[in-house]
Amino acid sequence: PSHLGFHHLSRADALTHHTAYTETFFGHSLALIWDGTYIYCNKSEDHKFQKETYSGQKCRHLVKFMSIVFPDGYVFDLIGPFNGKENDAKISKAILEMNDDLSMIYEVGDTQIVDRGFRDVAGAFEELGFDIRMPSFLEKGAKQLETEQANETRMTTKTRWRISQDFLVNIDVLVRTLAASLNKCRPRLFHGKSPEDYALASKMLLMHNKTSHLQQVISQGDLSLRKNWKNLLHCDIHFDFPYLTLDFLREYTCGVYQIKQSSTYAKPHLYDHDGEFEYQLSSSDDTILRCRIHSKHSSTSKYFLLIHCDKNGTHESIKDHYCQCKSGARQLGCCSHIATVLWYMGYARHITWISSIRTDDYREKILKC
Repeated sequence: PSHLGFHHLSRADALTHHTAYTETFFGHSLALIWDGTYIYCNKSEDHKFQKETYSGQKCRHLVKFMSIVFPDGYVFDLIGPFNGKENDAKISKAILEMNDDLSMIYEVGDTQIVDRGFRDVAGAFEELGFDIRMPSFLEKGAKQLETEQANETRMTTKTRWRISQDFLVNIDVLVRTLAASLNKCRPRLFHGKSPEDYALASKMLLMHNKTSHLQQVISQGDLSLRKNWKNLLHCDIHFDFPYLTLDFLREYTCGVYQIKQSSTYAKPHLYDHDGEFEYQLSSSDDTILRCRIHSKHSSTSKYFLLIHCDKNGTHESIKDHYCQCKSGARQLGCCSHIATVLWYMGYARHITWISSIRTDDYREKILKC
C-alpha cells in the first residue's frame, strides 16, 4: 500500500510524474495512461473457466489487469485480475463505477490517455469531467486521417507508455507486489525532462497545425502522383539527395522509434528490387522525389510517397513530405514509410550500409524445405 494504489500518492506527488511531452501538450493537469496488461495461461480443465479466460482478440487464454501508469512509467495502480474475454473498455467502465477513490486524486479536466480499444468507454470518462486522449479513427469512406487527426494521434502516442509482464501463480498478489517493488527500487523508465525533450515537445506543439503543401497541390490537381515522373534506374553515392545526420533524422521524426525500425523495413524493399527502391523525380521539379513502397503491415498494399528536398545545402534539408498511407498527412514527424526512405537515401547509402544476412540465410533454408 505504500508504493501502489490510489491512496499511496498525494496529488502534488502525482504531478511530479509528468514528462516534457505531457506537460507541454496537456498543461499541468494530472495525466494518466490506461492500458490492459495480459497474463497468458494454459487451458483449464474447468470448462467454464476456460471459456471465461479465452480472448477472441488474442486467440489465447489469459487474464487481464488494468494498468494505470504515469507518463514517466511509474505504476499508479494495477487493478484485477479480470476475465480474458472482457475488453479494455468494459473493464475500465467497471473500475470507474466501483472506485470512489478516484475522486481523492483526480480533478475535473485531468487527462486520461488511452488506446482505440477504449472507444466505448470514452463517454464515461467525459461524464466524469476528464479530458480523454485517444488515437483517431478513420471516418467511414476515408482512406487516411485528416492532417489534424494524424497530428493529434501522434501527440497522443508520443505520451503513451505500456507495461506488461507475465505472471501466473498467486497472480493478483504477485503482480501488485512486483509493481510496488519497481516503484520503490528502480529508477524511472523514462525521465523525459531533459532540455532536448522540452525543445522537441515545444517544436511538436508549434507544428501541431502545420499542413503539407505537397498534399495540397496534389488535391488541387497541380501535381499528379502517377503521371509525369522520370525513372531513376540507379542511385549511387553521388545521387543528388541531401546528406542527413542521425540527429537530423531523430529531430525530423520526433523520436528514435522509426529510425531504429528503418533498417529492418528497408531490407525487404532492397532485396526485392536489386538493392534499390522504386523512385522517380518530378519532370517539372527535380527537388521532389517520389517513391513507391510496400505497406508496413500488408504485402498487397503499396503507397506512393513524396519528399521535397533542398539541394542547396541549407539548414532545411527536407522541406516537406507526404504519403498515401493512413498517417501519411502527419506533419508532427512523419510516417514509417517516409522515415525509411529518408534514412536510406539521406544516411544509410552514404555510409555504405549493408544489411544483415542472417534472415537471408533463414529465408533460403525455409525455401529449400
